[in-house]
Amino acid sequence: MLNNNNQELSIPIIYNHNSKKNNLKNFIKKEIVLILSVSLAIITSFISSPKLSYIDFKVLILLFNLMVVVAAFKELKVLDSIAISLLKKCSTYTSISFALVFITFLASMVVTNDVALITFVPLSIVVAKKSDINVLKIVILQTLAANLGSSFTPMGNPQNLFIYSFYNLDPSDFFKITAPLVILSVLFLSIIILKSKKINLDLHLEDVEIKNKKDVIFFSILFAIILLSIFHIVDYKLAFSITLLTVLILNKKLLTQIDYSLL
Repeated sequence: MLNNNNQELSIPIIYNHNSKKNNLKNFIKKEIVLILSVSLAIITSFISSPKLSYIDFKVLILLFNLMVVVAAFKELKVLDSIAISLLKKCSTYTSISFALVFITFLASMVVTNDVALITFVPLSIVVAKKSDINVLKIVILQTLAANLGSSFTPMGNPQNLFIYSFYNLDPSDFFKITAPLVILSVLFLSIIILKSKKINLDLHLEDVEIKNKKDVIFFSILFAIILLSIFHIVDYKLAFSITLLTVLILNKKLLTQIDYSLL
């Protein structure tokens, strides 16, 4: 703009410092583990010189592959569709509890405990609203189920994957250790659910339509290849190449949905 003296007026730019502070606080809250890890890594670097060999690239690649295919399943609503189909067959509070808790339990074995909870807890809340049941108890049991179920497999959580890969464990040796815990977990969760009151419920849920069934098939095949790489049947580098190629052809956006801070 120009004033009467043909001089350019300066327009002050107002910065919202509070907004920046809030963004920083939110980032710290969200990525506290990452910040602590980086801080400790920097501090210990003054004590012992860091080496590239300290980074386990195999675990990072395996975890990246899993994150990609899980992101694909979430976007395609595969898990939601399976859950809804199962819940439609339930007619009592006990059967609904069993369905919601044990689908979380089983899903956490293959798509990690975090993803299982993020997927099925919102579904439990929807079910609770439609049937007027106590959702808190189910969510607590789902949280237990996700953590207990994920302990069974190498890909259930990043810690398992690291231990399994770092010590180059044989699958049978790994499952010998984790199987007793899972068996006890099933008994424990079942007893708690069976103690609940037997209430008949009339539940009406809308079907979740999977629009792109071809992608579901492709990513299911990819998931099988990734699982084979975890169990040392397929080379993990080959699985990584196939994963990247599949994503670049089918859905590049999946690369932006990876939790890189966890990696």
